[in-house]
Amino acid sequence: MNKRMRPWPIVLLLVAFMVMLTACGGSSGSDSGTSASSNDSGASAQSGEAYEVGDGRVVTYTNSIGTEWVIITVPVTNTGDTNLYLSSGTMDIEDQDGHLIDSKSLVSVYPEVLQPGETAWYYEETMLDGSSGLELKVLPHVEVEKAKVDCVRYDVTDVTISDETYGGIKVTGRVENTTDEDESMPYVVVLMYDANGQLLGTALDIVDGLNAGEKKGFSASSLSSYKELKTSNIASYEVYAYPNKFQF
Repeated sequence: MNKRMRPWPIVLLLVAFMVMLTACGGSSGSDSGTSASSNDSGASAQSGEAYEVGDGRVVTYTNSIGTEWVIITVPVTNTGDTNLYLSSGTMDIEDQDGHLIDSKSLVSVYPEVLQPGETAWYYEETMLDGSSGLELKVLPHVEVEKAKVDCVRYDVTDVTISDETYGGIKVTGRVENTTDEDESMPYVVVLMYDANGQLLGTALDIVDGLNAGEKKGFSASSLSSYKELKTSNIASYEVYAYPNKFQF
């Protein structure tokens, strides 16, 4: 006669099996952030990547012909020890109650390759009907990863900033390609700050070719006729000149 198997060996087998599953389960590590909102940060302890997304700001204004505009600024600081690459981001514009007013994608960032300790700015200046008089805020979705491309910066000299006749800023100067590679479309970006370190606006020029060792003049203009963007309100500025890099 076959004896019936006692149940306790089966229980022991099940317990042993659960222990093995627990031992083999992966623990989550730190990843570099691919999206963040104001005051958030992303970090990867293993690779040294780290960044902080600062307080974003939305400024509304109406230009001289009655068109309603918004300026969106969001700073991102490289707090790690390796270069970072910042892709175009998406910015959600909300009212004070958190209701979505609009969303802007493919927002430009300057500079796109960020060295340790540097701060880049996501910047969008666009028309937005119905924005006049509203207090708006931004919920940023940034894309940050370790840079696979080199951080190349060109020398900039002879910089002069002046007010445009019908609003905005004009910045002239010279950019020199100090590398041994020709560049077909180098960017020149001017970031202009108020006394509190808040970004007032940008001026941009794309130089038509810059060969290795060549020095060439540039004339960067701002799109804005925002009343605060005047030379009298600019406490400091930074000029970045670099080849436009794409990272895939």
